[in-house]
Amino acid sequence: MTPPTTGTEYDAHSKIDRLAEKIENEVPEELRDRAWGLVLDALYGVPQEVGQLVEGHQAPHDEETEGPSAKY
Repeated sequence: MTPPTTGTEYDAHSKIDRLAEKIENEVPEELRDRAWGLVLDALYGVPQEVGQLVEGHQAPHDEETEGPSAKY
């Protein structure tokens, strides 16, 4: 997995707003549902990728919680 681009919630909202404006202004009305479908397709994998990001960030807790007395 390649490292994700960093950004803020504001950045994400701004990007979606720009996409909405582009779809509204540049995409013929009969193609707008398909254009929004492309946006949705791109978003469907995001929850899984966020989950992988979180899992990759979590360090194994076994060694951290084991003190010297836990080995005896």
